[in-house]
Amino acid sequence: MTKFLYRIAAILAVVAVTAVMLSPPGAAAVALSAPEPLRVDSVTATQIAFHWSQNTSGSVGILRARVYQNGALVTTTRLQRYTASGLVPGATYSFHVIAADDGGNTSPPSRTITITTRGPGVVPPGPANLRATEVAAARVGLAFEQPDDSWDIGYYEILDGATVVATIGAGAFNGIPTINLALRGLAPQSSHSYVARAVRGAIGVSPSSNTLTLSTLPRTDLAAPSAPTGLVAKEDRYACFSVALTWTQSSDNADPQSAIDYEILVNGTHEGWVRGVGTHLIGIVPLGNNTIAVRAVDSSGNASASATTTFLRPPECGDDA
Repeated sequence: MTKFLYRIAAILAVVAVTAVMLSPPGAAAVALSAPEPLRVDSVTATQIAFHWSQNTSGSVGILRARVYQNGALVTTTRLQRYTASGLVPGATYSFHVIAADDGGNTSPPSRTITITTRGPGVVPPGPANLRATEVAAARVGLAFEQPDDSWDIGYYEILDGATVVATIGAGAFNGIPTINLALRGLAPQSSHSYVARAVRGAIGVSPSSNTLTLSTLPRTDLAAPSAPTGLVAKEDRYACFSVALTWTQSSDNADPQSAIDYEILVNGTHEGWVRGVGTHLIGIVPLGNNTIAVRAVDSSGNASASATTTFLRPPECGDDA
């Protein structure tokens, strides 16, 4: 009888050890990343569809998403998307997501998105919190928050008074709350009154953001940056009609390298701006020989001489898109 009891005790001990080995290691907490970014896919009068990204590294067992609507848990799903249905037209709803795994680990909450369903007379919101991130003699930096339901916005307009001074395509900023931009070529000590608004293809123009009034600084720096050097243009590894540029950055008597702008021109036509870097990717260049130039411009509007190079897009590369 004693041997039998010892045998049972041994079996129970093995079972207990095995159970511990097979159970999720909840004692060792894992830092799960927040499900970000949340991106709205569509909004109707009664439905809001959105999705998110989730980093699964380090999670224990199955990773699930807890979806909260107006602060209340509405579903737990292994998917990375959700459609809220049966909503009231013209009503406003908020959503956030928390990741959780089998080990009892949970992530910080995602950002909360706030959406108003469509309906008769409902005007979707426009950009908000227009603010200055830089004010210099010849340029200003602006930032604003996108509305959470930016999925159907084609582009944003920046107006100075009644004049549109910049347009920004919204597609590249899907899921990014804040948009930053720079306005260049401004006159020193000039006054400006900026607003931002969204243009939705099917709906039209949104209400304007707050008005931002500012004046550029006096121009005290009259010296141009040094010219960029070592400009090299190579065919992009992924597309023969795209050009990868590299150059050695300029220096300036007043601005640090991180604040120097570079203007890229293709065949004498403005192609784009970059700041504080010595690289740029040109999306498409015409067939044949192309002259590419890069010049440095400081915050006071002083421009350097241009570095130039040529790039041949051969006929076998195909027609222009």
